[in-house]
Amino acid sequence: MEAGKHHNSALCHVATTLLTRIVACWRAGEPYVIRDTDGTAVSVAERYTVPASLRAERRTTGRGIRSKGTDRRSKESLRAPSTGPSPVHAMAVAMA
Repeated sequence: MEAGKHHNSALCHVATTLLTRIVACWRAGEPYVIRDTDGTAVSVAERYTVPASLRAERRTTGRGIRSKGTDRRSKESLRAPSTGPSPVHAMAVAMA
């Protein structure tokens, strides 16, 4: 949890590791037991508790002021160019 991988990457990594462990337990005929890094069994609630200091580091504080321009979610700019000539220029050309 310290590395801070992207969500999809972390999810795939955890899923494959967990599946490998479950299959090994299934073949041995034993129930799956969550263990600490030193091998001692821990409860589910104890294992998946995130320390408050780590929560504070990873907490997002909001987006702040929205930037003018494109971002990953919106591929269009805020002021796209028009498809034709400007009305002022068109009038000047029509009068000439």
